[in-house]
Amino acid sequence: MKQPWKKAIAPTMEFTTSIDVKNGCVVDCVYCPQRTLQEKYKGERFLSLENFKSVVDKLPKEIRVTFAGFTEPFLNPKCTDMILYAHEKGHPVSMFTTAVGMTLKDFKRIQHIPWAGAPNGGFTLHIPDADRKAKHPVTEKYVELIEYMYICWLKGELTNFNVMSMGAPHEKVAHLWGTPHQPEMWSRAGNLFHEAIIKPELMNRKDEFRSVYHGESPKTCGCIEKLYHNVMLPNGDVSLCCMDYGLKHILGNLFTQEYEEIMPQNNTCYDMCRFCENAVDPPPEILLKK
Repeated sequence: MKQPWKKAIAPTMEFTTSIDVKNGCVVDCVYCPQRTLQEKYKGERFLSLENFKSVVDKLPKEIRVTFAGFTEPFLNPKCTDMILYAHEKGHPVSMFTTAVGMTLKDFKRIQHIPWAGAPNGGFTLHIPDADRKAKHPVTEKYVELIEYMYICWLKGELTNFNVMSMGAPHEKVAHLWGTPHQPEMWSRAGNLFHEAIIKPELMNRKDEFRSVYHGESPKTCGCIEKLYHNVMLPNGDVSLCCMDYGLKHILGNLFTQEYEEIMPQNNTCYDMCRFCENAVDPPPEILLKK
């Protein structure tokens, strides 16, 4: 059987540990198309620990297990157990989190993990910003947790630890990291423009999002690391990539299929790619996959 993901430096399965179709992610970042996801997702709210284990057990060992997905991973109370299981099974592990839902006990259980590095690796902490583009509940316990992480970072106890924010840090954490990395906001392959229709507050922020549109001609993914950086949902469905909040391109289901069965092939075209900055022209013999 062909194994096209082996061409990637770090083939990755990114886990969405929960999706609340009624309320969405409580952090409600302005750049995250939660309403679009809520409209399209069907299935269990939480990924169970048992189902997570069954999927990890069938992943090839070189597949990186990332905790990020389409919502905050620690909104699932079993997230810490999942992280430890993936690490114990020998998979490279990485994390992107706001730490909302995480407890100090949770962090102490996982702080020893040697988080996988680049590309798209490490333990990335998204801290709250002053403009509330991300609506972290900045409670006393939350600040205590972030301060503990900061102390561990100062001591050099954390591997591949990164900090980012969507603007100037919130006043309650601004004394810690100074000015963290502030990434550009993309339109999430056009999904944020759909989101603006059902989330009016976005209408005034559309100029903040970088976007591209390649027209009606078919496009394919030009980044091998993105093509094999797929996202599993709590119901086992695997979405093409982290841009696919509208769940247009479901590759298969890892509860019922093997990883090798569902992986995309190089140069396959997807409708969503026409709105993505990573898109390139496919070979002429490839047709647009709907």
